[in-house]
Amino acid sequence: MTRQRLNLHDEDLAALARALETDVESLRADLTRRPVSVSDILRRPEVAESILGDTTQLTVSPMLFFAVLIHRSADELAGSEWVDDWVSPGRRIPVFDVEPLLEFTDAPGRLLFTAQLLVDFAMPAKVPVPADRLDLEDLVSWLDAAEPADQLVLLRQLGDLALFQAGVFPDSTGATTMTVAQAEHLGRSVHMTDDELEQLVDQGSTTPGLDALELLSSAWYRAAADNSDAAPILLRDVANRIRSARRFLNYVADHYLHHLQPTWAMGA
Repeated sequence: MTRQRLNLHDEDLAALARALETDVESLRADLTRRPVSVSDILRRPEVAESILGDTTQLTVSPMLFFAVLIHRSADELAGSEWVDDWVSPGRRIPVFDVEPLLEFTDAPGRLLFTAQLLVDFAMPAKVPVPADRLDLEDLVSWLDAAEPADQLVLLRQLGDLALFQAGVFPDSTGATTMTVAQAEHLGRSVHMTDDELEQLVDQGSTTPGLDALELLSSAWYRAAADNSDAAPILLRDVANRIRSARRFLNYVADHYLHHLQPTWAMGA
């Protein structure tokens, strides 16, 4: 699998060095020699305590903050025999189906992908078209009019937004069934078949909103991967595990995101 790269600011290296009780140059040299060691560093308890301990005035980048948060969540799940699953707004039930989450979080690339997803919504980049970046239907409306390079950006943003809505805000999206018109508008953007469109408006599902957003996110990621040279393997990999990605984000949101209001003292 393509490995995501964690680009660290000088402030990030300084914060990690303090947590690890070493100096910046030694840490930088170690990461240069063994870039894979960054995943081990992000999992260190002293790093999590230092980076996540005080969120009132953060001096690390959003990427380092969320990467540490994601790795801590993955470690917590690794020691769990069950996980709370979303069933309806405000209601979770414990289930023993943890293995798919453990498999998803076992790859460093997928963990950094998830961290980057959160960064992109905490510090949003400019959309290449005059559309509302938090509105799936508005973004889809611009696909045909956008330049090919911008279409790739939009497809990736659509996949990210659908996963973000289902993963971070399931109470707002999970029980909402799409209308036929919405399904047609969104699904046809990736040439969904009639059978696939019917799945987007499944009246028999107890989690219709989550099901539809998972299907759409996976399809948009695949479309972006099919037309891009940038990390297509990772996009397809996440698309193949979209339910696990959503459930993992549900865990992170319930345990951390809805209780945090980080303020950055540095630019992204």
